Amino acid sequence: SGRVDAATLELALTAANRLSHEVLEGLSANGLRGVSTNAVTAHPRGILDGVDFQQAGKVERIDTAHLQSLLEQGAIPVMPPLGFDGRGGTYRLNSDDLARLAAEELQATKLIYVTTQDGFFHDGELIRQIQNTDMERFLEEAPGGFQPEQLAKAANAVAACQSGIPRVHVINGQVHEGLLAEVFSNTGIGSLVYTNEYREIRSA
Repeated sequence: SGRVDAATLELALTAANRLSHEVLEGLSANGLRGVSTNAVTAHPRGILDGVDFQQAGKVERIDTAHLQSLLEQGAIPVMPPLGFDGRGGTYRLNSDDLARLAAEELQATKLIYVTTQDGFFHDGELIRQIQNTDMERFLEEAPGGFQPEQLAKAANAVAACQSGIPRVHVINGQVHEGLLAEVFSNTGIGSLVYTNEYREIRSA
């Protein structure tokens, strides 16, 4: 997240509420229960390098017990990229970071980023499958090979794998039934970042 002033936060709230509603509507249409949550405690990013980030926030804590309780009841938590400080303050969060942190807290077996692109591109080439250590090397040695808007997801994919999540997918949400094609086919349609342990399990 960049600098977020009051007007930008209002736009973020409107967009988050609209998207949460669409997600809940879609779940309902498919016979699934969804619950919009305020499970994220956040604090302001503050002033970094002389820049006041105002209403941009950073995740302080995720109420994992609450999320687990919802899942155990058969409900799907819907988490907008917003955090609350417990004193009436709301902060805009980086959605890539939040998704990764929530996956880590829930000890997920996979993290899926749904985007408007076909996957990770490096030097113009679509990455179909890559081990997280190789992705980390790309980020260290040739970060300019990534499209700027993909850098945050690439860094989060590496961090997720390092934290114990075996695989991270990036898919194009505009592809019809793209999620099914990515998860349930041998080749998939997007990019897969995986740990060494996952490669060994898959081979076995």
